Order: sequence, then C-alpha cells, then structure tokens
Amino acid sequence: MKHVLFSLALALSSPAEAQNLLHQPTNSSPPAAMPQQILDRIDDPFFNVAIKASPQPRSLGETLNALLAGGQSDFESFVVDEQIGRPQTSTPECGGALHRMVISLTGTHAATGTVLSGNVFIAVFLAPTGPVGDLEVLAWDQTNGVYNYYKLEGGSWRFRNSSADLLSSSASDLGNGCLACHVNGGPIMKEFAFPWNHWHGLPNTFEATYLRPGPLSWPVANTDLLKQRFTGAQILEVTVQSSLQRFANRLITDNLETAADGSVTISDLPRLIDSLFMPTELNLGSSNKKSGLDGGGLTQIAGGALNIPDSFFVNIAQMRDIELPAFQGQGLVTEVFTPGNLGPTVAEYQDVLEEFDIKTECMPGRDTLFAWFGTEASEFDRRMVERLNRHGIVDDDLVAAALAVDVETPLFSGPRASLLAHVPSSVSAPNQALLATALRDAVIASLEADPDKSEAETEFLALLQSDAMAELDRRVRDYIARTKGKLADSAERAQHLRDLYARLIENRKDFLRSDISGNLAEFPGLFPSQ
Repeated sequence: MKHVLFSLALALSSPAEAQNLLHQPTNSSPPAAMPQQILDRIDDPFFNVAIKASPQPRSLGETLNALLAGGQSDFESFVVDEQIGRPQTSTPECGGALHRMVISLTGTHAATGTVLSGNVFIAVFLAPTGPVGDLEVLAWDQTNGVYNYYKLEGGSWRFRNSSADLLSSSASDLGNGCLACHVNGGPIMKEFAFPWNHWHGLPNTFEATYLRPGPLSWPVANTDLLKQRFTGAQILEVTVQSSLQRFANRLITDNLETAADGSVTISDLPRLIDSLFMPTELNLGSSNKKSGLDGGGLTQIAGGALNIPDSFFVNIAQMRDIELPAFQGQGLVTEVFTPGNLGPTVAEYQDVLEEFDIKTECMPGRDTLFAWFGTEASEFDRRMVERLNRHGIVDDDLVAAALAVDVETPLFSGPRASLLAHVPSSVSAPNQALLATALRDAVIASLEADPDKSEAETEFLALLQSDAMAELDRRVRDYIARTKGKLADSAERAQHLRDLYARLIENRKDFLRSDISGNLAEFPGLFPSQ
C-alpha cells in the first residue's frame, strides 16, 4: 500500500465550508465570494477532496496529504525549464535556478473513491531547496465536461475559471498563470514529443541528473517530493494525450443532439472544427539529433547529417491520422523529408547559423541542444480533428481538402484560415453516419454561393468536389520529391537550406507574437535569435 507523504490528516467537510474558496476569474478582478450558482455546479476531484476539507490545505504538502490520505493514491513529478540541462551555467533570468514542476496524481482517494489518475494536475515553481510561490491546480470535472482551474495565492484558494469560460477572456486579463497558456482549457505540454525539449526526459535528452538523489544534487532531490516519484516527460505525454482525447470527445458530444426521430444535429461547428483550418494552440519540436553547437559543453559536435523534423514541412500528424498513403509504412520516423544524409551536416548548419548571425541569449553557442527547434501543430488540434473524424462529423476528404490548401504552410496559413468562414454553425442529418456528408455539402453550397471567391476558396471547392485524398497525397509526394531534389543538388543545396532556416525564424517570431502561444516563452532564451 502506498504511503502518505505528510502526517497531517484532513477530514472532509460539508459543501458549505467550500465557501472559503474565493472567485477570481481574471487577474484584473478582485477576489470575491464564490457565486452560489458556480459553487453548486463544481464537481471535480480536487474540489471534492481538498477544497471541501476542513481546514483547507494551505501548502503543497498539506494539499498532497489531503489527496493521498488513505494510501490508495500517489503522484508522479515532472520538471520543465528552458535551461534544464545546465542550471550551473544559467542565470535566474534565463532559467536554471527556478524550474516548473508538474505533479500528476495517480490512484484513487481512499475515503471517497474519487479517481485521481489523469484528473488532477498541480503546478508549482521549484527552487533548489524546494517548491516556492503559488500553487496552481487543473482538475477534470466529469459531470460538467470541463477543466477547473484553482490557485493558492496569498494563503487562500481561488477558483480562477473553467475551460468552458476561457475563450471569453483576453490573454491580458488571464495574466501569466496557467490560464494564459492553457488557451483551450485542457492540459498542455508545449514540447510534446521526443526529445521533449526542456523537460527532464529520457537519458541523452534533457536529463536533469541534479534532480535525482545524490551528494551533488539540488537539496530537493533528496526529498519525497522527487525521489522515487521523479520521472520523464515520456510518461506525462501519455497522460496528457489521453486527457486531451477525453476532453475533445466531451467537447464534441456535448454539442451532439439526437432527436426523437433519430435525426442528429451537431452545433457550434466553427469552434469545434477550427483546429482543422488554423492553429488554436502550438507545440514546439525539433530535430531528434543534437548539433553540439549550443555552447553548453554537454555534447560533442554531432557526426553525420541532422534531420529537419517532418512537422516543419507539413501537418504530418493530421495526415497520418487520415492514413495518407504518402506516409504509410513510415512508422513514427521523423526523417521523411530529410532522410539519410540529405539533412544539413553540422558544418552546413553552423554556416547557416553564422550567416543569419544567430545567438543564444543565455548561452555562448548558436543553437539549442537539439537542432532546428521551432513550432509545430499542437496535440490539442490534432486530437480535435481526429475525434471529429472518429465521430463521423468530418470525413477524410474534408480533412484532406483543408490540408491540401497551402499544404507547404502547415501552421500560419492565412488562405487556409479563411476557409473556416464557410463552415455552418450547425448541421443536421437523419443519423450520425450521414453528418459528414451533410457538413461537406453545406460547405460546398456556401462556397458555390460566394460570387467573390478567393483563390484558396476556389481551390477548396474543387478539392471537395474531387478525390481530395488522392490530390493531397500527390501534392505531398511532390513536395517531398522537390525537397529531396534540392537538397541532393549541389547547386541548390546551400540556398535551399538558407531558405528553410529563414522560414524557421519566421515561425519562431509568429510563435512569440501570437496570443495563443506567446505566454509559453517563460524566459528570453527560448529561441536562438538574430
């Protein structure tokens, strides 16, 4: 049986005592008494176990003790920082001295039977000696189909908002806490896939050995907060992925209505399907190889060619989800566009970095530890489109048609984003199996009725009226062949590498200035810059 971390025992109390919870939906609103209509509605595990406790927990230790009471639950600790691999060379302004720790609860709360696994996440800053600052909690409310956000600040718990309400607030109102980064309301990992840039992960990635017990480790590494519970981002990725899939399912099913005659209506379509046409969140990704040009002394200069991630070229995750033939048999490799020796050598990569006068703000080198670090499509957007497809609301051809428009601009495509205007607010069909056809017909009708169609709208209409999957496959195969051809041609190779890196720089700038992602840059050293 798992043991309780802290000895303080907390009893559950009546719902009325949860009135100690304050309400602060935005940073600009003063904390106030919880509105009863909101208080009566909340039904997430954190609220039921910790907020109803008497007395309420007032620290991380007390909070964990309340959640772990009874020995049927535990937690896993994850740590992220933009200089996580080299704190000894970092300054407070650039990370290293203060990390972010995410705690994911596991198991079941013994006294209430409340399932905690995948339902409660705690975030706190981590100093060498232990946690510092405010606690923030994200908790899944199965009854209402939302994530609820809490913050322990100034000695009191505050209900900040729920995921259902986040889109009604501006980024400036939400401030710099969790709400400002979780723009769609669900859990996030800004570096979602291998090599999980900035997360403690697998050996030879960003492994924070000083957070494991040892004589030269940070003091906090030798506490129960980390030892035996400290693990890598590859574990958190699985939890976040399943959580996002559940969240996407609920967003969709809450807008599905079946009438007495069996007919089905899907509502709020533009909000549900916008992930197909534009990024609503952003992730960061990189090559899976180290250049050795970061200047941190952690790696040797790499041998062989560096790969450029496929997600830089196309929205490969959504293309794989609809089983685009161009990527069949490729598994999860990330070297389709730059296979083998076609990627830049370290010498070529260094030449490009020097030509663009790229510098790292917090390190003496010119690159991140893993090469070609930049933006990629988010796991939230992928899950929304994949779930809409699984529910039969969008079919493969509609997804393929959208991806085929401006196919070589997977993220910040104005032409593709403009197509969302042709998605109706709702569609109905005699049964759910016919919804995708009804939606596609409605989009076609809207496009046909537009007398002033743009080039992208004309192209989208033609794709919807043909074999969009086959055309997307043809365009992607052509793009792969052209990329490989330019990289294999000694006369074109150097200039093409420069062109590709220039695009990477622009993507980084778009990330930093976008409302959906700018707050994710917690320190100035996120990207090497000119």
